[in-house]
Amino acid sequence: MKFAKLLFLILSATQAFALPEAELQADFSKIVLPFLATGKIFAFATTDGLKLSGVYFENPTSTKTIVIVNGRSEPWLKYGEVFYDLYQQGYSIYSYDHRGQGLSPHLSPVNPEIGHVEFFHSYIEDLNTFVTDVVIPNKKPSDDLFLFAHSMGGTVAAGYLSEYKVPFKKAVLSCPMLQVNTKPYPEPIARSIVDVASLLGKSEHYAIGYGDYNLDLPFSKNTTTGSPVRWWMTNEVYRENPSTLIGGPSNRWVHESLTEGQSVRNEMGNIEIPFILFQAGSDQIVKPKGEEQGCAKAGSLCTLIKVPDSQHEILFEKDAIRSEALAEIFTFFQ
Repeated sequence: MKFAKLLFLILSATQAFALPEAELQADFSKIVLPFLATGKIFAFATTDGLKLSGVYFENPTSTKTIVIVNGRSEPWLKYGEVFYDLYQQGYSIYSYDHRGQGLSPHLSPVNPEIGHVEFFHSYIEDLNTFVTDVVIPNKKPSDDLFLFAHSMGGTVAAGYLSEYKVPFKKAVLSCPMLQVNTKPYPEPIARSIVDVASLLGKSEHYAIGYGDYNLDLPFSKNTTTGSPVRWWMTNEVYRENPSTLIGGPSNRWVHESLTEGQSVRNEMGNIEIPFILFQAGSDQIVKPKGEEQGCAKAGSLCTLIKVPDSQHEILFEKDAIRSEALAEIFTFFQ
């Protein structure tokens, strides 16, 4: 395992990698939304017959293609600013919504806002299907292929990289959910609570303490970003696309995530490509120990980069954090 501080070349201080926060609220409607409208939206079939929503942005000048794997509850629509930044750096982009969220079918029959999955490993199989059936047949043959995955998507990507022979040159895992923070309960107690609830027929219901997404939650109460304008931008996406809303997880999702997180981090020694693992110093969603264990398993192929002042969503953070992370990603991929 390699360790690195978040230090960047002078270039990162002088070259603009992103839209500035001060102008983002105006740029969201003038730049981000029009760019999102240029994406080709499609559906692809999973091995068990679900139709998941995907999107593709073809950059005619690209020599590199990137696959974006989003986190729990996030629709690909939320990533408009990220997609725009990547496109400006010469990338063609593929992304999709996991089963159970976004524009893909929601899976809890109790309430469509409950984040539910029967088997976490289905997420990993879906990523393999997406890469095999969609990305590889359609990307430019000359393009190098890269992977960026956040939070739950980071666990999905790590499992995929560990299990399959992959076409990617390099990968970035942003705050991968290798060990869920089960506050206020210790993990063994949290596991017992959701397992008992499932035995009582509540596997598809919200886990204790969770409910629907609150669009009126004030910025000061959020646990994912220190950027007020990017918090606003996320909620604006949800207001305009209410069918994509996902609140808390189901009891079954919690059980599966705790089990699969441990399994994935133990198997990361099977990963065969170099990757960065970003760790947010103020993360309240995932535990750093799991990230460190997974990175250690991968040995020299993993570079752990600690971002001390960041909350969980590094690419939705304040400019000072976000721009440096983008600079690190672009340098690594080159």
